[in-house]
Parts: sequence; structure tokens; C-alpha cells
Amino acid sequence: MKRIAYITVKAPFGTQETFILTEILALKEMGADILILPRDKSGDLFHKEAESLLEDILCIPWFDVDIAKDFMKFICRKPVYFIKIMYDTVFKARNIRIAFKNLIVFPKAVSLSENLKEASISHIHAHWASTPSTMAYIISEVTGIPWSFTAHRGDIAENNIISKKCASASFVRAIDEKGRKDLTGIVGDSVPDRKILTLHMGVEVAGNVKKPAISQEAFTILCPANFVPKKGHRYLFESCRILSDKGMNFECLISGDGSLEDELKKMVEGLPVGCNIRFLGRLPHEQLLGLYAEGRVDVVVLPSIVTGDDVREGIPVALMEAMSYGIPVISTRTGGIPELLGDGSGIMVEEKDAESLAGAIETLINDPDYYALTGMRGRKRIERDFNISLISKRLLELFSTGIQ
Repeated sequence: MKRIAYITVKAPFGTQETFILTEILALKEMGADILILPRDKSGDLFHKEAESLLEDILCIPWFDVDIAKDFMKFICRKPVYFIKIMYDTVFKARNIRIAFKNLIVFPKAVSLSENLKEASISHIHAHWASTPSTMAYIISEVTGIPWSFTAHRGDIAENNIISKKCASASFVRAIDEKGRKDLTGIVGDSVPDRKILTLHMGVEVAGNVKKPAISQEAFTILCPANFVPKKGHRYLFESCRILSDKGMNFECLISGDGSLEDELKKMVEGLPVGCNIRFLGRLPHEQLLGLYAEGRVDVVVLPSIVTGDDVREGIPVALMEAMSYGIPVISTRTGGIPELLGDGSGIMVEEKDAESLAGAIETLINDPDYYALTGMRGRKRIERDFNISLISKRLLELFSTGIQ
């Protein structure tokens, strides 16, 4: 089995990138030898499942004396390579901000190149089309080790030398069809279409799931999402007010954190008490899945929107995880969400439409048969198309052979 280096932003540290942890753990379960290279180590091991990866991590700082020495040796020994990489990653960047970001990771990537050669790495995979893939590109240029990257959503829009990266990589993975089309639109005819493929993020399919049934107590809504504009929390809050006005018995749990936390809490303070909205904070991944396994959540809602600067969802893993437990989900027709829910595997409403969102929740509360059918369809969709075991198997094939 080949040894694979995974470049992340922070994973397995911090609260984000749980979907990458799931992928790495699934690859290791299949026997893959993984070395994880976080771009920057900040934060603790927040998720319990990350503890098993501690021995698989190689962390070095952004810059220190040893990195400076490695970088100077590289410039002296391979000045032509240095000039080429500097030209491709810095001078060809489409704006000063991206050029500066690439310049910052350049010395660290060069230093890591020696580590990866010594570790007998046979393939490098980076998550994100931003600076993690810049690092992978540089390391590959220095070492000749083949590489690939996964592009998500906002990182595609940033367009950090994407054409150059796509030409260099052995394959490029988009997590949804919209992302693939965006990538092919950027590279044009310079890269063969077959080199850029859609391969979804996946989740573990929960075993021994109970048949979906509505809680006999208060109907429990959960919104597990970062507190950022594209998640559209305000429309869920407004739908709770509508449901409260109708006398519906429910509670709404909000799991997450982020820059809008104070603003969102102020919104809730201004709502009637009957809205029953409660903030849980950021839950460790295993705790969140525990709520699903224990049957403490009746529906998961993501009221996602497209923001004014065209930021939108990919295919949210938060929806996939709930669906894998047979829990019905409600979201909006934005980003890659129709690719997940478009066949009736969940319920979609128009974005920014609190009335329709409240109506969808009310339908689930009042129609047990529809509730059970929606949960069952969602579960089958995950088993078929978003099963991490099947996706990891395909990734291992790609790491070994690239696009054929």
C-alpha cells in the first residue's frame, strides 16, 4: 500500500474539517498509510476521533531557523526551480493578496519536501484549492512526487492559480457537479475535462438505525452550522416565530460558533419565548452524532442562502450525516444541495423564505407517514452515493493510478 501525505488547513486540530477526518479515518481503515500535514497547527484536538491520528501528523511551524536554512539551500542548489516556482505561484497570482499567501507557504513547503522524501511518500493530496494545494504543488515540483487536490466551494471562487494547479496535478476532485463545472470553466481547454472529476465527500453510514419516528414530546429541530452569512440562520429563527404563533410544540437547537454569534443571539432575544431556540455551542463531532444515534433530533434544517458576494454551499456534510441516521432534512435550493436532495431524499424550499420553511417543518410534524418516507429516502441516498467506504475506495484507486 502506498504512503499518502494529506495536506489540510488545520485538521486534525481545531473544530473544522471534520469531513476530512472522516475521510482519512476511512482510508486508514482500508489499510492506507497516511501522513497528515496541517498547514498551520492552531487549536487543540477538539474531536475525540482525532486522537487516533496523533501519530500520523507532521507539524512544523510557519517559519524558523531550520526552515530558513532549507529554503536558502534550495535557492542555491536549484535556482532555476526556485525562479520557476516563484514565477508560477507568486508573480502569476491574479492579485497581490493571493501572491502574498502563496509566498508565505513557499519556504515551509520547500522544507517539508525533504521530510516527504525521507518518509517515502508516493502521493500527495491537498484539501482546498487555496494555499494547502499551493503547498502540494510546490512540494511536487521540488520532489517529483505526484499530487492531487480536492476543491470545495469558496476556494474555487478565490482562484489561486487553479489553471496551473490543474495542469500539474494527476487529478482534481470537485465535491459536487457545480464545482466541477466551475473548475473546467476556469481552466478552459488547457486541461482535459476528464482530469477533473466529481467525487462527493462521504459520511459513515450509521448501523442499526431505528425506523424514523416523530418524538412524542416536543418536536426537535437541529441546525448544525457555522455562524456565517451563507447558513441563513435568521430565516430559521423567523420560521420558529411562525410555528410558535400557530401553537406548535417544538424546540430548536443551534449548534455551532462563528463571527455572527453575538448578532444571532440578539435576534433570538427579540423573539417570543415560545420559539424555544437554544444555543448549544460548538459540539464535538462524536457528540453531534450521538444526538442522532440516541433519537434526540427529529429534523435537521439548514436554511442556506447565496450571499451578495455569491458565496454559497457545496453539498453540506451536516445534511449527509443526519440522513445517514434516517433523520429527515430540510434545506434550500442553493449551491450543491439539489445534487443531494433533488430526488426526494430531503425537503427543499426556496432560500430566504421563512414561510415555506415553517410549512415544511409543520408538514413533517403533522404527517408521520411522510416523515418516515423522507427519512428512509435520505438514508438510501447516502448508502448509494455518499457512502465514505465507497468513496475512499475510489480515492485509493486514484491515488495509485490517477485518471486513466
